[in-house]
Amino acid sequence: MIVFFKIDRLARSTVDFAEIMRLAEHQGVALASATEPLDLTSSMGRAMAKVIAVFAELESDTIGMRVSSAHEHLRREGRYTGGRVPYGYMVVPNPNGAGKVLAVNEDEAKTIRRIVKQVLAKDSLMQIINDLNKEGVPSPGHTSRQTTGKRSDSKQWYTTTLRSLLGNPQLLGQVIEDGKPILRTDGLPLVNRPPILDTDTWQTLQDELARRANPGEKRREGTSLLRGIMHCGVCGERMYTFSGRNGQLRYRCIGPLKYRQRAAKGEEKPGEKCYGPTVAGVTTEEHVTEQFLAKYGHLPVMRIVQEVGEDFRPQIRQAEEALADLQKDRYDRGLFKGDDGAIRYAEQYAKLEDRLASLKEKQRTAKPGGVKEEPTGETHAEQWKRSDVAGKRDLLLNAGGYVEVAPARRGGKKLDTSRLSVYFGEEGHMRRAAAAKESGQETEAADSQG
Repeated sequence: MIVFFKIDRLARSTVDFAEIMRLAEHQGVALASATEPLDLTSSMGRAMAKVIAVFAELESDTIGMRVSSAHEHLRREGRYTGGRVPYGYMVVPNPNGAGKVLAVNEDEAKTIRRIVKQVLAKDSLMQIINDLNKEGVPSPGHTSRQTTGKRSDSKQWYTTTLRSLLGNPQLLGQVIEDGKPILRTDGLPLVNRPPILDTDTWQTLQDELARRANPGEKRREGTSLLRGIMHCGVCGERMYTFSGRNGQLRYRCIGPLKYRQRAAKGEEKPGEKCYGPTVAGVTTEEHVTEQFLAKYGHLPVMRIVQEVGEDFRPQIRQAEEALADLQKDRYDRGLFKGDDGAIRYAEQYAKLEDRLASLKEKQRTAKPGGVKEEPTGETHAEQWKRSDVAGKRDLLLNAGGYVEVAPARRGGKKLDTSRLSVYFGEEGHMRRAAAAKESGQETEAADSQG
């Protein structure tokens, strides 16, 4: 026999209770309530028990709805309802009444703004993480943060931590529930706490993160300085790094590999065969660096800023969906009953209609987006000095860096700089575009292998 205090202590789901009774009967086990006069061995007793289980399930759902409604009300009032505190905020007493609210944690907010500035300056996430870990900045999950929920003793930052932080709309002051922003009746996200980032910075940051998530941007960490910049003077193909004798870094043309691949398919072209010239890696990179800094080192670095245009279409869609839901609440679900209900329905509907008309008018006269340049406060030499390999490569690419390697004229241990033709500016951009057009999609395939 299994004895329980009350049926609602055994199960609060009619399905679960029916399954328990079926299993108990099959195994020859009796069920007995300590406080309810039910004979669960009889058909009538089991039927009454199921009725009680239905009301127990109803009570459970009602309690859940009351708790959920209470939490939603508190969140809309700007109150803190528990759980993990978003990075950049802290829990403080409510200055306007009972309970607690979230306020900006200035130290953490300063860290966030610094991270955002580095990301927009094209610093790699790995470089940012290394800087944070070296300085001992506690990660969002560290126990030093006085918040609820499971915490870690490690201060370590990771790329997943950084991406999760930078993609969290709570940085805009939005209230999140079940991973989604709570919406107001006009369809806009509810904002009831001080934002850490402004909307323009947030959108620019998301655009930059989306760009880095592109498959073409994934091979940035640990890349060679002149990848995509060094080209063979014989066949025009890109050159890639390999370890030569004594483990020395060298660049070589992969033209012979491509020729063999095409020959195997019967697609080789007359006169295209290349013997695959090579060149010393370190000394070549030093030579190109010297040329770059001599030409651009004293010039200021300009940041291309995407000016976000006005687009109210998502808000229009949200308002239209809110109107449709309101109509379903009244006519399909039977809500807003009685005179008071009809008045409340009419008021909400009128507000949403006004909001929708206003958004459509704003969309009609919306300001288009664009780009502009603004100084970063650094010269190319200063940014070069503090950048990692991927960042330096970006500087070379932005400056139109293009290096063509001619066949070797004589042997020797020293680099023959006469083999190297280094181009920058418009000519460099044009040469790299022409080389990319000539090799087509095969360049990307070789890039993924290199």
